[in-house]
Amino acid sequence: MNRAPPGEWWDYSWNPITGCKRLCDFNNDGKPDCYAYKTYRRFGWSFEPAFHPDRIPEPWHLHKPSRIFVCSTSDLFALWLPYEWRIQVVGAMVSCRVPHIFITLTKEPEGINRIYSWPRRIWLGTSITQQEEIQRAEILKKVRARMKFLCFEPLLGPISIDLDGFDWIIIGKLTGAKAPFKKEWVQELIREARSHEIPIFIKKNVGWRPRIREFPKEPKV
Repeated sequence: MNRAPPGEWWDYSWNPITGCKRLCDFNNDGKPDCYAYKTYRRFGWSFEPAFHPDRIPEPWHLHKPSRIFVCSTSDLFALWLPYEWRIQVVGAMVSCRVPHIFITLTKEPEGINRIYSWPRRIWLGTSITQQEEIQRAEILKKVRARMKFLCFEPLLGPISIDLDGFDWIIIGKLTGAKAPFKKEWVQELIREARSHEIPIFIKKNVGWRPRIREFPKEPKV
């Protein structure tokens, strides 16, 4: 298990699957802006999707209940990911005897099983960076889950969205880039979240004051 950077919204990251076929270029300069890709490239590691079955039991060995970010360097529900890999990771989350919170985040919520009734301690989220991507929220709404959230990172423009039916939002900007960013975009999301009494987590890179670092209520053990 990897210790997460301080001040973020998870305690540990768990990567039984690594690598990604989608190299996001938010600056449109021909260079991927993905932090995971840059990290792997720096160390000379392959960023091709890979499955690591030896990492599957890791959450079982972490005895203190924690927030665990699942596949932080990949996309567990991406349609290009082998189903056999995904089902083993989901099975490990469901069967884990330690009451961890497993946090997943995908750009392809259509890959989430809509029939399966997801337990409260598995948090399902999708990323939305601009207005053109809000259909991801509509797809996630149809999933039978007790905890669903939206991650507006990097926030690349104003987003008008109905947050009814969601339990949490995260807001972040494109780190180390000159992409436009306006506080009005953040204010609109905060206003909409407050109207539905949805907790908000604003990442440190936004520079928002006072800092908002709220979490959903965690399930009782």
